[in-house]
Amino acid sequence: MRAALAEIRAGVTGVYAMLAFQPDWQRHFDVSVDGFVNSFKAALYALPAFILIMLSANHFLAGEANAADARVGLGEAVLQYARIWLVFPVLAFVIVKLLGLKTGFSAWVVVHNWAVFVLLHVQALIWVLNAAGIANAQVLATLIAFYQIARLFVHWRVAAGTLDMPWGLAAGVACIPLVVDALLVYGFSTTPAG
Repeated sequence: MRAALAEIRAGVTGVYAMLAFQPDWQRHFDVSVDGFVNSFKAALYALPAFILIMLSANHFLAGEANAADARVGLGEAVLQYARIWLVFPVLAFVIVKLLGLKTGFSAWVVVHNWAVFVLLHVQALIWVLNAAGIANAQVLATLIAFYQIARLFVHWRVAAGTLDMPWGLAAGVACIPLVVDALLVYGFSTTPAG
């Protein structure tokens, strides 16, 4: 348990240091082969947050007259969670190869995984505010809109910080997985995740 907490602390600290543009933020991440594999533990650690998102989204949908039958089932939730963690590494590999980058793939995936861990917890908080009756549907929509903007910034920062490329190019590169992800989300369902 202490080892898991230490991994989570290092990953979250690294993400916040990166977002704060601290010069030594990269020291928080192990981008070796072992670190790459271990970064997928973030999926296990983030599972409770994802469950909260799904339960809260179902609570919201149950209260909406025109969406009461659009609830997220277990099978769909499993597909969404698999999409969150498995699609990006494949896309990142393809992007790195197409750009001819010799390095950066492992770092991009490791930092991305921990950034997704943080983003899932932020999204869980937003959805729980609605389920608790603190944020109505309008406030929920506003918070989700702000979350989507913050999500773009986080993904841009991860790409820029790990791929050692100009900021503008990094923004374009960061958008590719997000666009593919959006197409997959809307292909599976209308519920947000990731």
